[in-house]
Amino acid sequence: MSLYDCLHEFLSHLNAEERRRFDDAARTVWVAKGRTVINKGVRNTDVFFIDEGAFQVLVLSKKGKEVPFRTLRKGDCFGELAALDAQPRSADVIAATDGRLVRVDGEKFEALLESSPRASLWLSRFLASQVRALTKRVVELSTLNVQSRLHCELLRLGRDAGVEDNEACILPSPTHQELANRIGTVRELVSRELSALAKRGLIDRSRRELLIRDFAELSRLVESSMGEPSDAPWAEDSPVAADRLVPQ
Repeated sequence: MSLYDCLHEFLSHLNAEERRRFDDAARTVWVAKGRTVINKGVRNTDVFFIDEGAFQVLVLSKKGKEVPFRTLRKGDCFGELAALDAQPRSADVIAATDGRLVRVDGEKFEALLESSPRASLWLSRFLASQVRALTKRVVELSTLNVQSRLHCELLRLGRDAGVEDNEACILPSPTHQELANRIGTVRELVSRELSALAKRGLIDRSRRELLIRDFAELSRLVESSMGEPSDAPWAEDSPVAADRLVPQ
């Protein structure tokens, strides 16, 4: 589950009349695993809030290589950029599991923002958090070695999945190739570092799930490599989680 519930936060900024208009514009959609919700290049402005399930955001290169950006989960939202600028979608969004979405008509969503300064301010802050996330990812890819980049990615995945008793269970478990694509490296190096982390007792791996057994130690490793304390401006426990960099 996401640590930040976008739908709840957005609705909390609407008055009774605006909430009625939102309900009229929203529809619950059940999505089967493997279904494409958004296609890159398509002109569509609907906004989606995730009620259940996991959804993969990715781009296909000209050579057919998948470049994954994020795995979104319950509490996240996507599609708001196209609703604001009416430009074609900039990424594919595919259901990684069976899921349930709240789908909101893009034009009506935009009209709500025009009538609700509080909701517009919330969305501005949400988008600002994505800019912070972009800054963090650029720093990681530009300055860190593969080992540290992988630690950062595992930390993000763990926070998205939720931490309990210093553990985080990531479902579905990303493949080694998916992790390699996320951090700009090759599968062999990811496999080698995951094996090293398993030997240290920091993670357990199976085909179905990836368990982070010592989230605090993984956080310490990331803070050491980034040179930033946990309360840094881009820390994920800020009022709007900063790791939701999602092109839509």
